[in-house]
Amino acid sequence: MPKIIGSDRLIAKFNKLSSQRQDEIIGTATHNAAKNVVQADAKLRAPANKGDLRRGIKARKGQPKKISAEVVSTSDHGGFVEFGAGPKGSESHDGISPNVSVSYRNSPWYVHESQIDVGPYNFPKRGEFYKMYGQAAQPYLYPALADNTDRVTANIQRYVKRKLIEEVGK
Repeated sequence: MPKIIGSDRLIAKFNKLSSQRQDEIIGTATHNAAKNVVQADAKLRAPANKGDLRRGIKARKGQPKKISAEVVSTSDHGGFVEFGAGPKGSESHDGISPNVSVSYRNSPWYVHESQIDVGPYNFPKRGEFYKMYGQAAQPYLYPALADNTDRVTANIQRYVKRKLIEEVGK
């Protein structure tokens, strides 16, 4: 990684900033990286039918008093897409986070026709009910982070460097 010319002076200036200002700079950098890199990539990776899933992918600041950011799906079906569901999800869940333990239902279930928009899908129908087997995982959130750690780090570094230079100019 290239060394920032005058980085020692910048770091000394940064250390002179209040801890609150330091946290503001790093917190904003973290949120921006989550939004500009991870959220953007997750939206590209998410399967799209009507677009609800992609529209529901949001970046937000993490817990108060903790410098963090998270990218989440606000869609009601986001978790089912990421991790899969039912017997199909149990059979095919490659690419999900190794840090998440998922429990799958191993038997099919029935859904009344009034509770489902069949759309282009061919669910087996038994009278007024559809027999459901779930779906295979289609991870989009975890891979968006895991495959972009270098870009996230670089994005945070660029933002912090820019803010440090602005602070030096004051």
